[in-house]
Amino acid sequence: MNNTDLSVKLGDIKLRNPFIVGSGPTVKTLDQIKEAEDNSWAAVSFKLAIDPFPYINLPPRYRWLKKEKIHIFTAETRLTPDASLKLLDDAKKVTSEILLIPNITYDGPDWEGWARMAKQFEEAGAHAVELNMCCPNMSFNVQATGKEIEEATGASLGSDLQALPKVIKHITDEVNIPVIVKLTPEGGRIAQAAEVSLKAGAAAVGSAANRLGIPDIDIRNPMGTIYRLQDNITLGCISGPWLKPLALRDTYEMRFHLDKEAFIIGSGGVNDLQSAVQQIMVGADAVWVCTETMLRGFDWLPKLLDNLKSYMQEMGYGRVADFRDMLLKNIKTSQELIVYKGHAVIDPDKCNSCGLCWKIGHCQAIIHPDGITNIAPERCLACSTCVDICPQKAISMEELLQQKS
Repeated sequence: MNNTDLSVKLGDIKLRNPFIVGSGPTVKTLDQIKEAEDNSWAAVSFKLAIDPFPYINLPPRYRWLKKEKIHIFTAETRLTPDASLKLLDDAKKVTSEILLIPNITYDGPDWEGWARMAKQFEEAGAHAVELNMCCPNMSFNVQATGKEIEEATGASLGSDLQALPKVIKHITDEVNIPVIVKLTPEGGRIAQAAEVSLKAGAAAVGSAANRLGIPDIDIRNPMGTIYRLQDNITLGCISGPWLKPLALRDTYEMRFHLDKEAFIIGSGGVNDLQSAVQQIMVGADAVWVCTETMLRGFDWLPKLLDNLKSYMQEMGYGRVADFRDMLLKNIKTSQELIVYKGHAVIDPDKCNSCGLCWKIGHCQAIIHPDGITNIAPERCLACSTCVDICPQKAISMEELLQQKS
């Protein structure tokens, strides 16, 4: 385990491990940053700072829908540039190992304003600067609800492949610290946005962990709201474990379309060893974690780091780079799939004929004469739905040998 190296390099800076506290409500105070450092987080991306003062800046309203594993918010408070600069200055005085990365958005009419803002943070000692080209709960929210708006911010700008690289070039021409571009998957062009960002001089790209969606609705009170101390509903920022399959796809798409040297930060549903390793295996060099820190704080990371070291030792990996991109080799197009013929079989010692598999709507192979479950193999499509729904684990798939298609 002593030979296991968790560190990763981002340009000229070194992260002690791949885990970054993602920009959000858990990175807006000095105490939070210090607690993150004490619990071995490699970096923190500050709470979003907007200049000039944002047109949407309300007290936060969140819901954690435990059953669905969904976190959603509508209203949110952002930082002013001055507040973020003060946070940076204060944090530099009391931290030594954690990297400090302000997250910024410029909401003015001139693209040069982005560069001016980034330069301020560079001069104040930021290790890198993160451009918020992802937040769907700003102008993108307004546009998605059918309203007109002049300024493009957050996800609106991050999905504009013409304006995006021009803005980034203004910034990278002015600052020497790494510029990280946090992009939106909204619109389905995150790989193309990542490519133009890197060509414009960005040091790293990554995906936001959230999608804009409609929250849960009480169908017997549709004009009400699931939120406490808030009237109405709006399109909300949705994140949490439910997002992981989409988040893995975002990272995979970026890595697939970018060269091997590109630095990619993944995010979405990361809350344990498996979800973190999966992000790295589809192409992430590092991961942002936000929602889980909102729900569980920071002190669960040391155990995860121990688990990661043990896993790497078990698998023979010396560095994170040794298993980065590994899953790319196993992701094939539908035309490349190899499918084996077979059918389901029942273990009569385990089956209690509960009847759940009898109800599978697309299956004509499961029969139950005299109330006893049987499978007609010649009718079985080998889809395996019955295996997944059987509470007794009484069904398995049997391959027909030497009959591949």
